[in-house]
Amino acid sequence: MDTSSLLLALQLQQQDLNLWEQSKKGKQREGEVADSDLALEACRHELELMTAQISDQVLTLSIARAVESDGQLIREAQLAEEQAAKDREYAVRLSRDPNAATRSDAEKEGKLPRVDEEEDGLIDILRSMNLGGFDYSTSDQPESSSWASSRKPPQTRECIACNDRFPPLALSRSPCSHEYCRECIVGLVRSSLQDETLFPPRCCGQNIPVTKGRWFSPGLVGQFQAKKLEFDTPNRTYCNEPSCSTFVPPQFIAGETATCPRCRRRTCVHCKGQYHSGVCPSDAASQQILELAAENGWQRCYACHRVVELEIGCNHMKQNSATFVASLGRIAAAPNGKKRG
Repeated sequence: MDTSSLLLALQLQQQDLNLWEQSKKGKQREGEVADSDLALEACRHELELMTAQISDQVLTLSIARAVESDGQLIREAQLAEEQAAKDREYAVRLSRDPNAATRSDAEKEGKLPRVDEEEDGLIDILRSMNLGGFDYSTSDQPESSSWASSRKPPQTRECIACNDRFPPLALSRSPCSHEYCRECIVGLVRSSLQDETLFPPRCCGQNIPVTKGRWFSPGLVGQFQAKKLEFDTPNRTYCNEPSCSTFVPPQFIAGETATCPRCRRRTCVHCKGQYHSGVCPSDAASQQILELAAENGWQRCYACHRVVELEIGCNHMKQNSATFVASLGRIAAAPNGKKRG
């Protein structure tokens, strides 16, 4: 699709969004933000970004065209002014000292060097952005025959994934030197987020860095970092609610309870099921402690279900005498019917 058609399509989509927004006014409570409103704003934001990106591309290509066609002429005019200033300076010096050294042949002939190497490099970079794939007929400026004949064919290289050819600056180079277009490199990262065997994204066995910048949006980088935390966590815990199943980061786990950051449901870190009080049957270490307590005649606190041992006193414990013992398996002595941790 050429640039003008793409801009027209974006404008039509923006008009559709405006009509949709107007049709929804007054159909919800004041102050409420529906999911459709959030989707509308996200879509509008993406359209604005795409429109700005295409407009910037058109402006950049226009500048590149002007630099390539007029750069040498501007440089020659600049050097001509510098040469005229040198001539005046030499004339003044010669009037003061007739024996002053004569100018070099290059100064006499007024030979002008070509554009500086740095400027040549800038022109090459702008040309490579092309300058390929851009339809100059979409520009308001007419293209002369001399410009068309002097314009070099665009430099392109192949994307290792889709085998299409792109300008060099439109390709992302992986650590193994293979190059990917934007669509393929983003698709590779998204695939790795869905399949743990593909994570992290790799090429030739080398990890592809996923950082904010030119190729990856902040949202995609955030998803990658969250997935990295999940895949790097041993003995992961997920929300026990089937409709949620959100990964619970270690920061949301306290003791034996994992609290889902999304729905706030609690999950047992041992059996991965709904949170329950008492010793989890899936906790092998706790079961060993209970077996040891049974062999030695130790009892369990009725409130926290921790193991306690009576040192002295009667075998009765009242409700107001039970205190919490923090960790399972810690034996608390209970003299006079009270336990101490």
